Amino acid sequence: MKKYSCFDVIFDNQLAHIILNRPEKRNSMTTDFWKEFPEIISDINQEGIIRVIIISSTGPHFCSGLDLSIFQSDLLDINKEKANKAILLNNYIEILQNALNILQDCRIPVITAIQGACIGGGLDLVCASDIRLGTKDCYFSILETKLGLVADIGTFPRLVKLIPDGLVRELAFTGRNFNSNEAKLSGFLNNLYPDQKSMTNAAFELGKEISNNSPTVVFGCKEAIKFSRDHTTVEGLDWIKMWNSAMFNMKEVEESFKAKIEKRTGNFDNLPKKITKIN
Repeated sequence: MKKYSCFDVIFDNQLAHIILNRPEKRNSMTTDFWKEFPEIISDINQEGIIRVIIISSTGPHFCSGLDLSIFQSDLLDINKEKANKAILLNNYIEILQNALNILQDCRIPVITAIQGACIGGGLDLVCASDIRLGTKDCYFSILETKLGLVADIGTFPRLVKLIPDGLVRELAFTGRNFNSNEAKLSGFLNNLYPDQKSMTNAAFELGKEISNNSPTVVFGCKEAIKFSRDHTTVEGLDWIKMWNSAMFNMKEVEESFKAKIEKRTGNFDNLPKKITKIN
């Protein structure tokens, strides 16, 4: 199994557990993080064997956002020629955005399990996941505002579709902490747990329940939800109609019914290996 500097990756049957493993640094996002994270997700997505991805972290805090070393990059050197700096910085931000976009584009459902602080880039990450679980002590913050920055890696385009507009504006304009109770009441968190252990156990139980369904159908649900969120109702209905017309599989429908009647786990095919290049 490949070793990573910022993550431990554990495969448990059809579940992949990705663990941020730098608790002494509050799991801040270093340059290595931005290299390793998309590679891990991309490899899992390409193989199609895993049916659910669970992302958690170690220590008292989920993620403290971008590591300070990122801000010491040559790209932020104020003495650099302005036009070139702007172009390079634009490109740099795009790389960071794409590293988290991969969660939204992944064929596999992603569950994040969050404890303690989840701020800045950490909030960007969990916004791109499908399901969010939290401990009672977790909290979130668009901390970039207090640092003189406009959050640019993914918070605003996603958060405004997850919680009320006015609340997004308040959190953005103030940079204040968004506590677990607010997050649950607003619908940002699916559920709250008293501690990290019970939350992680719940994430695995949820992951197992999802993995019992057809991976193709779950993938279709994820795509339908994503498309419907960004389009009109009529466009969403047309998209789903086309998906089912192309992807309907009577064999899987029959297996689903048989499994339910016989009170057993369905026997479904994995997703096909994703083609990423033409040989």
